[in-house]
Amino acid sequence: MIDFKTIDNFKPGLIQSILKNSYARLIDCFPNDKERFYKQWELEDKDAFNNPQTIGKYLFFACLKDLPIGYCSWDDRQNPIGIIGQNCIIPKYQRQGYGREQIELIIKIFKDKKFKEIKVITGEHEFFIPAQRIYEKCGFKERQKINGDLFNLIELYKLI
Repeated sequence: MIDFKTIDNFKPGLIQSILKNSYARLIDCFPNDKERFYKQWELEDKDAFNNPQTIGKYLFFACLKDLPIGYCSWDDRQNPIGIIGQNCIIPKYQRQGYGREQIELIIKIFKDKKFKEIKVITGEHEFFIPAQRIYEKCGFKERQKINGDLFNLIELYKLI
């Protein structure tokens, strides 16, 4: 059974490690941008662990026993619209329903806080097809496509 744990249970570097592992196949498609991704993920990690009462408060780690297998974040500063940030599961544990459990928990968080809508942006690249399917299974609908610098993006939304 999966458990969701907060940032105060872990040490800095975990977010970056999960992102590197989860997005390794995507990085293989864009090797010239590897360092850019790594720097961005390092910054995400530092921001969250250095600010556990603000940024770090809006994320959780999916764990099997005590092993972190995924990471998910959200932003509730645009109430009544909630925003899903990162949502990833490391490859060894993908396709087992854990990513969907993460999204269902975030939906519950936003419902409990009486939000009206949730939105998420994902890639249109083939790497993101499993994520697109998870969002669709959780009731999200496509709102628009957005031009991106490496690949196009898709904005999805769910009314709650």
